Amino acid sequence: MIRSVRATAATMASAVIAAAGLVFGTAGSAHATGHGPGYYGVWASGVNVRAGGGEQCYLYPSTSNCPDVQTTVSSPAQVWVYCQQEGAQSVGNNPYWVWVLTASGHRGYMASYYTNNATNWIDGVERC
Repeated sequence: MIRSVRATAATMASAVIAAAGLVFGTAGSAHATGHGPGYYGVWASGVNVRAGGGEQCYLYPSTSNCPDVQTTVSSPAQVWVYCQQEGAQSVGNNPYWVWVLTASGHRGYMASYYTNNATNWIDGVERC
C-alpha cells in the first residue's frame, strides 16, 4: 500500500513538472543549473540590484562598494544575467555577484545567492 501511494505521488509529481515545462517552455525560462547568459529566476523577496560606487563596485561588488539601489526584485521574477564577478562580500556563503538586467530595465549587480542556480558559480557565464 505504501509503495502504491509513493508510486502514485511520484507519477503525479512528474506530471506536474512536465506540465510546468509546457507552460513555461524552454525559451526564456530560468536556468536551473546554469548554462550561460540568460534568464535566471529569483527565489527571494526584496533583492536589491545595486550600482554606483565607481570602479570599486565593478571590480569588487558588495553592499558597501555598490551603495546605490537601482531597484528590487522578488520571486517569481526573472533577471537576465550577463556576467558574474567575485565580490568583496559573500552572501549566504556565495562570493559571486551577477550583473543583471531587470524586467523594469534596471541594470546592476545582485548577489548570485538569490538566483535559482544549483551552484555558486553559474556555468557558462563569463566574468565581468
